[in-house]
Amino acid sequence: MKVFIILVLLGLLSVSAPCHGAEQESAVDRVRDYNWSVSLYNGVYTDRTVGKATFNIPGKFEKKYMHGVGLSRHLTRFRDDFSLEAEAMFVKHHGRHKQGYQDYEEYIAVLLLRYDNFPWNEYLHTSLAVGDGLSLTSETPEREVQIRDNSQRLLNYLTFELAMTLPKYPRYSLVYRIHHRSGVFGLFGGVRGASDFYVLGLRYRF
Repeated sequence: MKVFIILVLLGLLSVSAPCHGAEQESAVDRVRDYNWSVSLYNGVYTDRTVGKATFNIPGKFEKKYMHGVGLSRHLTRFRDDFSLEAEAMFVKHHGRHKQGYQDYEEYIAVLLLRYDNFPWNEYLHTSLAVGDGLSLTSETPEREVQIRDNSQRLLNYLTFELAMTLPKYPRYSLVYRIHHRSGVFGLFGGVRGASDFYVLGLRYRF
């Protein structure tokens, strides 16, 4: 009888005890629990080309700014380290240039390839992403014409992103991006280059 009681108690304990694996869920898994995210972005224009801007080589900052919001959806994961995401963005541009002041909107659709399996993720979850898509502005940006001699409303959109998340707060990330519009060596209407912005953002997952 005593043996039976002991076995019953052990069984109850095994059912009621929390799963050790759930308690020890990794930082990567906690971030991956969410498929949707919304991000707020703020950026400043730089005269650097995308290559120099990506490696943070200093350039001239101008009084030309962007503020945006993006909605992202996780699409798929492969090889455990990589994921594919889709993002739609709305961006408001404003600022002065050599010939005056310009105020316009930008609409972006982009696919991002993300890598997020770094050895220090339990302390600071980190991911790197590269994205490519399309950018449509409400009018031709005059500063792009001044800098590159040519531009148009519809161009290619390219971004490089670094996102950092504290494992204790997996819903929130601090985001740094390079925001680049270009004609892809003339593929879009003969445009070569266009504009680059340094961007900081805050992301919320749900």
